[in-house]
Amino acid sequence: MKPHVTSMGGIYETLIGHLSGTPCCFQFFILESNRTFTGNPKPLYFAENQSRFSTFLHKIVYRQLPSDDADPNPWTIEALHRDTLTQMINSELSSPHSQPLVIFADVDEIPSAHSIRLLQTCDAPSPLHLQLRNFVYSFEWPLGLNSWRAQVHKWVKANSRYMHSKSGDVALADAGWHCSFCFRTLDEFVLKMKGYSHSDRIGGDVSLLSHERIQRVICEGKDIFNMLPEAYSYKDLLAWMTPEPSKSVIGVPLYVLRNPDKFKFLLPDGCLRES
Repeated sequence: MKPHVTSMGGIYETLIGHLSGTPCCFQFFILESNRTFTGNPKPLYFAENQSRFSTFLHKIVYRQLPSDDADPNPWTIEALHRDTLTQMINSELSSPHSQPLVIFADVDEIPSAHSIRLLQTCDAPSPLHLQLRNFVYSFEWPLGLNSWRAQVHKWVKANSRYMHSKSGDVALADAGWHCSFCFRTLDEFVLKMKGYSHSDRIGGDVSLLSHERIQRVICEGKDIFNMLPEAYSYKDLLAWMTPEPSKSVIGVPLYVLRNPDKFKFLLPDGCLRES
């Protein structure tokens, strides 16, 4: 069941900020493994590119989670990542009585800046889900305001844990963006399809990984695994089976609009991807 939505106003994998009303006290927690959830080897992307984030390194808590003998169950590996993030957050708390505000969000779930400022200013309910504008492949293919798993908690060291499921009954309306499979290159699509927890959707059909097929699917807005949409009503099911592209940029992140050459692949009519 989804949480109820309320309106209070308008990097991997979590953001923590103190309820002090000031914008200075942020920390970013980054947990990185040398394998995907399905056990495929992968580079340590952040470790290899830390110089790009030199301005922010003092705000980043980074940890590697080596996995030389990966568990065959990707859901076990995913749960290990979330449990490790819980330990990382607890280890950074200076006092067992402090209750910082912690945002739980997967890397493709991005709270808007004004939502974060609102949460700093207002004493919001805890836990509070974030209702995000949901997209697939780019901002050309909207799925509606139906993403809600990102959430905000007042962290209590004794009993809080990092999670990505329903934890409360209230959500902040229109609080950011969820852009799934919004990659620049076709190789990145294949990497996620083979490496994340839902990789079983390939079902042995390697033709799903064809660059030509993936490119066609992106431009048509169809399901990457050739499955029926995950809908909660027949109305949504029928609508998502024949998706309509959006040519509007209303609601698109301002940074993307200000850098159209860099993010052409995320804008309407930019469906062609690099190999």
